[in-house]
Amino acid sequence: MKENKLFMPALALALLLAGGQLMAYQHPAKKSSLQSSWLKRQFCLRGGLNGFGAHGAESDYEAGKNDFPVTPAFRSPVIGFSLATFTSPGFALGLDVRYGFSARVDLRDPVDPETITADTPKNLTAAVALYKYFRLSGRLQFYLSLGGGMEILMAEEKEYISDLGNQIVVAAPARAVSPLAAGGAGLQAMLSRSLGLALDLQAAAIFRKKIQMLASPSLALVLKF
Repeated sequence: MKENKLFMPALALALLLAGGQLMAYQHPAKKSSLQSSWLKRQFCLRGGLNGFGAHGAESDYEAGKNDFPVTPAFRSPVIGFSLATFTSPGFALGLDVRYGFSARVDLRDPVDPETITADTPKNLTAAVALYKYFRLSGRLQFYLSLGGGMEILMAEEKEYISDLGNQIVVAAPARAVSPLAAGGAGLQAMLSRSLGLALDLQAAAIFRKKIQMLASPSLALVLKF
């Protein structure tokens, strides 16, 4: 978890430095240009954290098949990008893609006093979203997003040694692809006409056998063109 705590500050520093370097190559623009014209495409490069809610229930226990039925809540780093096309200064349609890394969790057998420390699957989410922007000032905007797509779990069968010294095989998920619905909100600050930063919070419901909730705060470098 220490690596996760350091991930966001390191990411913020990297994006701010990248923004500063890019601004050095920006030609000065008139203040009126931000208000009188608008760029129709936007690319965001983001990084943050995936916060997954607990999934499963002890009632799902099956000896020899599902000995560790509950996955506790966990956080893991996530990176991704989005590409949007604006149909007006305040409305856009886009694609959001995010890759989530794995994390270590403790799984418990609800029948026997046995636990294992296992790796969660890496995951890939892709969603088509609608964006609505509300201008707060000349350079600051608040936005809402709503969309849907799918999640792909990248998991294989793995073997672990429990705290009791037993060899435990954790099977790959029965269904690797699940639909999802997502909504989000954020603040976007433009440093110039084509370069900015965005602070984003996305929440998603992933429709597995039982719904799992996902919350993803992230920081993004914004490029308009």
